[in-house]
Amino acid sequence: MLSTLVLSLPINAQYKGYEKSVEIGYAIGVGEYNNNILNLSMINGYRFNNTFYAGIGVGVGYSDALNGVDISTENVTTEYRTEAILIPIFAHIKFNLNKDNKISPFLSLNAGYTLDANQYLRDAPGFYLQPNFGVDNKLTDKTSIYGLVGLNLQHFNYSYTRNVTTTDSDWDITTKSEMLKAIEIKVGFKF
Repeated sequence: MLSTLVLSLPINAQYKGYEKSVEIGYAIGVGEYNNNILNLSMINGYRFNNTFYAGIGVGVGYSDALNGVDISTENVTTEYRTEAILIPIFAHIKFNLNKDNKISPFLSLNAGYTLDANQYLRDAPGFYLQPNFGVDNKLTDKTSIYGLVGLNLQHFNYSYTRNVTTTDSDWDITTKSEMLKAIEIKVGFKF
């Protein structure tokens, strides 16, 4: 279905070719347990026409990442965090909704895998998914500044410790594996 959509879009040679962009952003964690992430990424790819673009990106981010939660007998929750240097590697697709104007809204999707430079590969955060909505502001035929808002879904494992009785010696300890959510705001420059 995606290939049919892409092939049916009008092709204009002026808009075809290699493109690259740099983005800086901040993800604000939402939900009961969450992470905030400051990040910078570079995306390289190919514009097939004035509507469709596909590429590959790599980034670096910093997070004071959740790695443990303790819930005591009095239902007091304590979060334990550790410094994480995140390295997402992802595929990127982008659909411009208005192909010929200076201002063009777009939809994009990043999907990939995140490593943590402070951990062994087997302990990496893992799968990453980010649907976005943004607006391109075209400066020239080859350059634009854009902004976007997206939902950042990042897999994380953390330990979950809960006191199951009234004594301090009976704890239930598990490892939770879930997609932590964040609202991400980014600004980018395409050249």
